[in-house]
Amino acid sequence: MNSQRIKRVLSTLSAAALISCGSDPSATDSAASATDSDTTTDTTSDSASASASASGSASASASTSASGTASASGTDSTSAGTDSGEATSDTAASATDTSSETESATATTGDTTGDTTGDTTGDTTGDTTGDTTGTTGDTGTTGTTGGDEGLWDTPNLWYAVHDSIMYIEIDPMDGSVVKLVHNQLNADVPLIQGQNGLTMLEDGSLLGSRESAMGTQIYYVANPPIEENTPAEAVLLGMVPSDQPNQKPLRIEALYTDCDGRIYLMDTGSHVSNSDGNRLLRFTKNYLEGDLEYEVITDLENASVGDIDDMSPGLVDGEINDGTGFAMDSSFLWQIDYGDGTGAELAQTDGTWGIHALGGPLFNDLMPRVYILSSGNGNTGAELMEVYINDYTNSPPLIEGPDLDLQVGTNGWSGLAGPLTECESTLPQ
Repeated sequence: MNSQRIKRVLSTLSAAALISCGSDPSATDSAASATDSDTTTDTTSDSASASASASGSASASASTSASGTASASGTDSTSAGTDSGEATSDTAASATDTSSETESATATTGDTTGDTTGDTTGDTTGDTTGDTTGTTGDTGTTGTTGGDEGLWDTPNLWYAVHDSIMYIEIDPMDGSVVKLVHNQLNADVPLIQGQNGLTMLEDGSLLGSRESAMGTQIYYVANPPIEENTPAEAVLLGMVPSDQPNQKPLRIEALYTDCDGRIYLMDTGSHVSNSDGNRLLRFTKNYLEGDLEYEVITDLENASVGDIDDMSPGLVDGEINDGTGFAMDSSFLWQIDYGDGTGAELAQTDGTWGIHALGGPLFNDLMPRVYILSSGNGNTGAELMEVYINDYTNSPPLIEGPDLDLQVGTNGWSGLAGPLTECESTLPQ
């Protein structure tokens, strides 16, 4: 993490320490009916009415140093579900070449030059106004370009559906919603109309995924808009390749950023309504340049958690933790150790797929908060709710998003993204 960001967070902590902590809000019992994230409208008319249960321990494919070893057997209950991953109108029998998509990736260079201020800047092709920073770590070289660093220091949330992107401003006083801003999401190459994964990078830019039976696109929004009537410009980085010969392209349901800024992908395996073949992956190269190579961190096929739809940082002793996180599976809230796949079902909620935890330093009372997103439907927009961390019940809706004109999917067919606060990674290096 860069020194400027550490100074900003320390300044935030110093100011917030002068403010007395607020009391916990009263919890509202959730009456949730699970809607399976797996929405099938393939031409083969798959109808995903799945009821899956998974118990046991996962055999990790990488050495783990993740904290937290909650072990439990949970029941992933889905009834009359619709398959979120397959709700794409497949109009051609020909497969999408997973390697050809990388041609549309815009190259972001991490070349650095020292200037008189000691800052490190890089050249960004075709963009004379965007600053580029490059970092080289054990898992490869990554870079971040553009964005709004102020988004990293304030509480905010994002979700995206089809050609729309939604910014939700959160009040640092009490965690309530200030406003929701709906903008167009334009892309240099058309995005799949499928389930959307989303995560925020350290500079406030967004990395997204779009999943269908054809595979998963990865796209990048360098400058996500926080004002109305400001379209978001997305650049397609490529398709996630398969790591097995003669295997279909991977179907990624969720993205995740750890405390060191590394990016993880939730591989849903052979089908989006069960845990068969589920794996936690991590990018190893410069994904912003279209190099989407990855390594397997955890084998989740036999893990004690459900078929994960979205990932979130977790809370350990009231502090943000990336190794022990939260996850959503069709309204069921889980705690999960991302290093070994063990977990515990915490509650059934009124949310569906999206989840994100915001750290205490983002709020005046220094109290962390957890938010979930409902799927919405053809008549209502997606609803954002807070999960009370004392008993994991959820609040009434804080705000309702737009009712979009969709051919397939739902108004909340997305994960939730937001900033992290300073933390130390406990995931495998």
